[in-house]
Amino acid sequence: MLEEIMIRNYHSEDLVALVALINGSDAIDRLERATTLAEMEHEMSRPTEHPETDCFLAWDGDRLAGWTNLYVRPGDGAANSTIHCWGVVHPRWRRLGLGRRLLERAYQRATGYLPELGEGAVNFQCNTRDVEQDRRALYEGFGLAPVRYWVNLVRPLNGGLPAVELPAGIRLRTFDPERDIEAVWRADNAAFRDHWDHADSKLEEFQHWISNPHFRPELWLLAESEESGEVVGLGLSEINPDRVAQTGRRAGYIDTLAVLRRFRRRGLGEALLVLSLQALEQAGMEMADLDADTENLTGAMRLYERVGFSVRKSGISFRKAMREA
Repeated sequence: MLEEIMIRNYHSEDLVALVALINGSDAIDRLERATTLAEMEHEMSRPTEHPETDCFLAWDGDRLAGWTNLYVRPGDGAANSTIHCWGVVHPRWRRLGLGRRLLERAYQRATGYLPELGEGAVNFQCNTRDVEQDRRALYEGFGLAPVRYWVNLVRPLNGGLPAVELPAGIRLRTFDPERDIEAVWRADNAAFRDHWDHADSKLEEFQHWISNPHFRPELWLLAESEESGEVVGLGLSEINPDRVAQTGRRAGYIDTLAVLRRFRRRGLGEALLVLSLQALEQAGMEMADLDADTENLTGAMRLYERVGFSVRKSGISFRKAMREA
C-alpha cells in the first residue's frame, strides 16, 4: 500500500483537499482545532512561506493521505536558526511508514537551506500535543528530542477580573493600521528578545499578518509612554468567526502579550491582559485562549493563573541539531 503513495510538492489547486485532510484528521484525533480555507490560503501566501518547494503532499490515488510543510526562521546575531516542520497523516494511513517518509522528505529539503543560514547553529523542530503518542514516537524515532513544553490556557469571560490600573506615565489606545505597524513590529521584537529561541520577525511578516480577512484593529491594544510616545506594551487579540462556527467555541485568542523589559514589574502586563479580555467579551466571546511557554522566565505563567486562566491542553517541542554553531 505504501509503495503506491505518491509524494509531490503542493499546488494551489490542492488547497481544498488539504484543508479537508487537516480538519478530518483533527476531528478523529479530537484535538479541538479548526482550519478554514481562508486561514490556510492566507498562511500559504505569507511572504516567508514557500509551499511550492517546502510543502509535500502524499496522494493515494485521488485521496490525500498526508502532508508536511516547512517554515524557515533565520537566526539573527546570537540567535540560532530554526527550521520548523509540521504536518499530519490521516488515521487511515498511519502506522504504515508514511509519516516517516514525509518527515524524511521534509528534512532532505531542510538541508538545502543550510548554505543560506550563515555559519550559526541550525535546528530542525517539530511540535506535538502531549496526547499524540504516534507523533511523539515518530519524532523520537527520527532522532528528535523534547526541548520545551508549552500550554494552551483558557479563561471563561464570566466576570471576576481584577481592577485595571495603568502605571503612571502610560496611556492606552487601539492600533491604527495606517501609522502603527512599524512601531508595533519593533516593540514585539524588542519585548521577546529575552525569550527562549527568539529571532526577530521581518516587517513584511507583520504586514501580512494584518492583511488576514478577520483582522480587527480594535482588538489590538497599545500601551505608550506619555513622555516619548514609544509603544512599550502590546495586547494583540483576534477573533476568527469561521473557527468559532466550525468548533462551536465562542473563543477569542490573545496572540501577543508583551511589555518592554524596562517597563515590566509595574502592573502593565496584567492591565493589558485584563483589558484584552474585556475587549473580547465586549465583542461577544464567551472565553479567551492563549498559548504560553511553561518555562517563561518573565513570570507570565503566574500572571495568567492569577487572572484566572487554566490549562486546556499541553504540547512539546521536539528538536534535533542539523548543524552546530
